[in-house]
Amino acid sequence: MTSADDVQDMREAVARELQDLSEDILWTEKAHFAEAEALARTNLRLGLTSTIAASLAAATVLTEVAPVITGAAALVAAITAGLLTFLKPQEKETRHLTAGRELNALRVRARQMIRIDLAPFVQPDPGSWLGFPAHVATEKARIDGDAPGLSAAAFDRARAKIEAGHFSHESDSTQGN
Repeated sequence: MTSADDVQDMREAVARELQDLSEDILWTEKAHFAEAEALARTNLRLGLTSTIAASLAAATVLTEVAPVITGAAALVAAITAGLLTFLKPQEKETRHLTAGRELNALRVRARQMIRIDLAPFVQPDPGSWLGFPAHVATEKARIDGDAPGLSAAAFDRARAKIEAGHFSHESDSTQGN
């Protein structure tokens, strides 16, 4: 039979592991969102440049402007349109957003496990508790495996926002967990 102290020790150990996993998930989640944000800016810049250059090329074809301007504008439009096609920033942005959202949902579930499933007022179920960290770690590994890679710059941007407190909940400062 498990003593009350053993149950409490197990509850605390599982909660600590879930907190560590949650921290890892937070960093990866926010890095995906930062990368998606950067890709959205890239898509916008390339798209606007391509559109403006194509419009300029079309407008100057019918005027007496130097052919070099028309040619240069057409070249810029072709290059930026090619970059949009080759780099696919909008598609990559969507993949990063999906990964970030899935990681956010997983982090919320881990927090619920800590605050609700492991709460002292809940009937102890040490057998199920042991599976909590494994479930979260396995799901994080699946999400990471499906997600596009992240740059160091994405983690740097995420770190700046995390350290500035952009993602803190008031309850984080009023509860022990």
